[in-house]
Order: sequence, then C-alpha cells, then structure tokens
Amino acid sequence: MCIFTYVILMYINKLNDGTIELTAPVMIPGAKDCDWVNGEPPLTKEQISQFAKSYEKYQFIDHEHGLTRNGNKIGVPVNSFLLTDDTTMNTLDGSKTYPSGTWMMTSHLTDEAAIKNALGGGYTGYSVSVFSKDRADQYLAALKTDKDTPLPVACKTINSGGTALIKDINDPVVLSVSLVKSPCLHDSKFCELDGDIMTDEVKSMKSKILDAMGMSEQAEVEALKSEVVSLESKIDEMQTSFEAALKSMQEAFEQKLTEALTPVAEKNEEVTEEEAEDEPVAEKEEEVTEEVEETEEAEEEEPQAEKGESKAEPVHDNLTAEKTKRVNIYEIMGRNADGTRRK
Repeated sequence: MCIFTYVILMYINKLNDGTIELTAPVMIPGAKDCDWVNGEPPLTKEQISQFAKSYEKYQFIDHEHGLTRNGNKIGVPVNSFLLTDDTTMNTLDGSKTYPSGTWMMTSHLTDEAAIKNALGGGYTGYSVSVFSKDRADQYLAALKTDKDTPLPVACKTINSGGTALIKDINDPVVLSVSLVKSPCLHDSKFCELDGDIMTDEVKSMKSKILDAMGMSEQAEVEALKSEVVSLESKIDEMQTSFEAALKSMQEAFEQKLTEALTPVAEKNEEVTEEEAEDEPVAEKEEEVTEEVEETEEAEEEEPQAEKGESKAEPVHDNLTAEKTKRVNIYEIMGRNADGTRRK
C-alpha cells in the first residue's frame, strides 16, 4: 500500500498554495471499458471529439460521481485537449502509448478532503458521467438555482450497478469528469504530461498568429528552410575565411623563417670560401716541398769523378750554406711566419 501510494504521488503536481493538479486520459479511441462485456462498443475519435466539445459547457470535476448526489465540486479542469499524434507517456501502470484522438485532461483540485484523498492514494484516474443533453442542461439549471436538490442522473463508473450505457443515451454529453479509485476505462490512469505536446487549441492560436503576420504553416516552413540555407552559407563563408587566414599565417611564418635563416646561410658560404682560398696554399706548400726534395735527390745522384781525374773545386761555402738552409715556405708565399696573410 505504501509503495502504491508513493507511485501515485509521483504523478501529483503539488502547487505552492497546497492544492494539486492531476493529469490522465479521459477517453481513448478504440479502448474497451468495463461495460464492454455488457455491449458497450469502443468509442471512435469522432465520438470522443464531440464529447470533449460538449464538456466545455459544464466543466464539473467531482469525487466518485458525487456531483449527481450532493452537487459538490472538488476542482476545475485547467487543460483539456485531444492528442494530435500517437503519444507515449509514463503512467501509474508503466509506459503507455495513447493513440491520436485521445482526450486528455489536467484537473486542479481545491477541495481539502479530495486533496487528502488523492495524496493518500484514493484516486488513480478519471471516469465520465454521461447524460442526454436535455438532462444535463436541467441539472445545470437546478444546480444554479438550488444546489441542495440536484436531479438524480445516471453515471458511468466501474461500479455503475446497471446504469445506462453510452450507446443507449440520446444526444449524449459529458456533464462531469470524476476522480475515482477504479476507472471504468482501465487505461485512464494518472500520467506525466510532456511539455512538448501541442494541443489543438495551441495549434489554432499559432495558426491565428501566423495569419495575422501574413504567414501560413507552409510559409513558416519555407522561412525556416531559408534560414537554414542562409546559415549554411554563413558557415561556408566562415570556413573559406578561416582557410585564407590560415594560409596567410603559414606564408608569413615561412617568410620570417627564411629571413631568420638567411644570415646563417650567408655566413656558412663565407666560411666555405675561406676554406677554398686556403686550399691552394696547401697545394703550393706541397709543390715547394716536392721541388726541394727533387733538388736534394739530384745533388745526391751527381756522378763521382773518375779515378785519376782531378776533383772539382769545392763549391763556395756561402752557396753550400744557402742550399742546406731550411726553406721558409710562408716567406716564399708572401705570408707572415704564422701563415696569415700580410696586410
């Protein structure tokens, strides 16, 4: 019992002033109710639409069809509409999909006893009281003049006890929607109302607003398409601009990198040229060395005087000293003693 009551509380909207709101289906196209075994056929979308329209005149919310017995109202309807599409909702009995044409209602309970009963798990859904239009109008008039003496009327509930079926009532209308413990229509259980559900009333208002603006539903669609195309165009422009900016940044980076590396490259070239200038010096040194070696070898190979011949006069001592003197290569090349260039 505690768990069941807790589940019901999940589907009760508590307001700041202590009152509550409850939402549930009232009539469902093609659904069998508790009187189906007694010959009550399921209602069509057209029939349900007519019943929802007829209720706009009476607007009674009562407890277990008590309006016809004591004239007491426990609240008022605050939202009544037909589903325009098949809609899935979370209910006391789990997730359920209600077909297009289902009559939905949110009621605002202001009666203290009814609020206490609802919070205690005493209600699970809605049940309708259907009368002929004449009887309903008589009851409404009597209730306005002397609410203490309401007219006896028939009602539809799971405990109807043999009251008239809807199919047997001439010109039927819905006088009241009752909060009950056990709805005759089993799937008429409290549920969560999705805020995205658009009612016929809201759609009608939207259509009127569009007409006042000189637009139609199709015009609105075309306007939205135009906005999408415009947005796509802006995205393309942004992408092109981004690519151009990225390319410009890349070129600027390459330019700065080239400028930074140019002095280094030029310095490397200068160093290479100096090395190239030094190479002939080495070659020249090698050539001079080779000449000296050839001279020495030639002197060593001079033929000895034949036996009995007189020896040649000895070479002047200064000349001999000059030949044997160490050759200064850098001096021959016109360089300083340490090999650097002379200024």
